[in-house]
Amino acid sequence: IAFLIIAAVIYFFVVIPYQAMLARSRKEAPADPTTKKCSECLSEIPKDARRCAFCTSPQPA
Repeated sequence: IAFLIIAAVIYFFVVIPYQAMLARSRKEAPADPTTKKCSECLSEIPKDARRCAFCTSPQPA
Protein backbone atom coordinates (compact mmCIF):
# COMPACT_ATOMS: atom_id res chain seq x y z
CA ILE A 1 0.00 0.00 0.00
CA ALA A 2 2.96 2.32 0.60
CA PHE A 3 3.96 1.89 -3.05
CA LEU A 4 0.54 3.07 -4.24
CA ILE A 5 0.68 6.15 -2.01
CA ILE A 6 4.17 7.07 -3.24
CA ALA A 7 3.15 6.46 -6.86
CA ALA A 8 0.10 8.71 -6.43
CA VAL A 9 2.19 11.46 -4.84
CA ILE A 10 4.76 11.33 -7.65
CA TYR A 11 1.99 11.36 -10.25
CA PHE A 12 0.18 14.37 -8.78
CA PHE A 13 3.27 16.41 -7.89
CA VAL A 14 5.55 15.57 -10.84
CA VAL A 15 3.70 14.16 -13.85
CA ILE A 16 0.63 16.43 -13.92
CA PRO A 17 2.57 19.73 -13.51
CA TYR A 18 5.05 18.58 -16.16
CA GLN A 19 2.24 17.84 -18.63
CA ALA A 20 0.66 21.23 -17.90
CA MET A 21 3.99 22.95 -18.53
CA LEU A 22 4.37 21.13 -21.86
CA ALA A 23 0.82 22.06 -22.90
CA ARG A 24 1.51 25.75 -22.16
CA SER A 25 4.71 25.74 -24.20
CA ARG A 26 3.04 24.07 -27.20
CA LYS A 27 0.71 26.97 -28.01
CA GLU A 28 0.25 27.62 -31.70
CA ALA A 29 1.18 30.92 -33.27
CA PRO A 30 -1.79 33.28 -33.56
CA ALA A 31 -3.40 33.48 -36.99
CA ASP A 32 -3.25 36.65 -39.04
CA PRO A 33 -5.94 39.01 -37.84
CA THR A 34 -8.89 39.55 -40.18
CA THR A 35 -10.06 42.71 -38.42
CA LYS A 36 -8.52 45.95 -37.26
CA LYS A 37 -9.63 48.83 -35.03
CA CYS A 38 -11.02 52.00 -36.56
CA SER A 39 -8.69 54.92 -35.89
CA GLU A 40 -11.61 57.21 -34.96
CA CYS A 41 -14.26 55.16 -33.12
CA LEU A 42 -12.14 52.08 -32.21
CA SER A 43 -14.75 49.60 -33.47
CA GLU A 44 -13.74 46.33 -35.16
CA ILE A 45 -13.76 46.56 -38.96
CA PRO A 46 -12.45 44.23 -41.71
CA LYS A 47 -8.74 44.54 -42.38
CA ASP A 48 -9.25 45.54 -46.03
CA ALA A 49 -11.91 48.21 -45.33
CA ARG A 50 -11.36 51.68 -46.76
CA ARG A 51 -13.99 53.32 -44.56
CA CYS A 52 -15.39 52.45 -41.16
CA ALA A 53 -18.90 50.96 -41.31
CA PHE A 54 -19.86 52.69 -38.08
CA CYS A 55 -18.50 56.25 -38.33
CA THR A 56 -17.67 56.34 -42.10
CA SER A 57 -14.23 57.83 -41.50
CA PRO A 58 -11.59 56.99 -44.13
CA GLN A 59 -9.03 54.47 -42.95
CA PRO A 60 -5.28 54.84 -43.45
CA ALA A 61 -3.69 52.29 -45.75
